[in-house]
Amino acid sequence: MQTLRVTLNVPADGMRAARETFEELAAVHSDQAIFQVNRSRYVDADTWGFRIDHSAKRDDGFVRSTSPATVERTMAEVAFGSFERRLDGG
Repeated sequence: MQTLRVTLNVPADGMRAARETFEELAAVHSDQAIFQVNRSRYVDADTWGFRIDHSAKRDDGFVRSTSPATVERTMAEVAFGSFERRLDGG
């Protein structure tokens, strides 16, 4: 099985908009990906973002956006041919 993994890396103190984006994507794509949040004191406003990995590929994606459609687009690029886009816009 080829696994798509979406990890949100955020500062320990939050980033509400990024977390809301994460929650929306997890609700829409829970059947297509594994979702994980990493909160760390080593991540800040300049280094937060979504890391997207696909087990069938060596390349991964990284996107710093609070637009669910933008993150979804990166998910589709990383898991090309095996991922169904479900959001509009972005």
